[in-house]
Amino acid sequence: MLGYHIRLNMKLANIGRKMKSKLKNLVKRILGKTSVQYHIDTVTSNQVAGWACDPARPTKPCVVEVKEGDKVLAATKAATLREDLVAAGIGNGCHGFTLNLEMLPFSASSRDVHVYIDGKRVTTSAITLQSSFTDVLGEFAVEVEKRMDALLSIQNERMQREFDYIKSQLDSRN
Repeated sequence: MLGYHIRLNMKLANIGRKMKSKLKNLVKRILGKTSVQYHIDTVTSNQVAGWACDPARPTKPCVVEVKEGDKVLAATKAATLREDLVAAGIGNGCHGFTLNLEMLPFSASSRDVHVYIDGKRVTTSAITLQSSFTDVLGEFAVEVEKRMDALLSIQNERMQREFDYIKSQLDSRN
């Protein structure tokens, strides 16, 4: 009978710890005081990669963004399975991310960006991104940027005209 009471007390204590932990995580979420665990593994002109996990919500992927000022240049969810995170016991291991930056518009000048996880800036100092073409183009980089912007503007105008034409055709059918 004594063994039964000891097991029952241990189960109740375990339930109490679990409830306390859940309550603590709930309060952190409500008050916004969760501390995201993260590591930025790679920063190049083409890519930012690493992992991010919110211990209060270990099964929900974090949103990772690269911003220049208030402008979001790239965003993704930290949801890639990483064996090193599984081995380290970090969440469910599905917290890796890779932000590919090669599709950003060409810029002759460098960009100072910050990494944000779930809307909170995690980089203390700016990360400077420089296009790999800038070194190759040298003094012509600024002229190339101007011409690329002009071509994109022409392409955008052409697409807008086509869109307006298609819309007018669909509107006339109705």
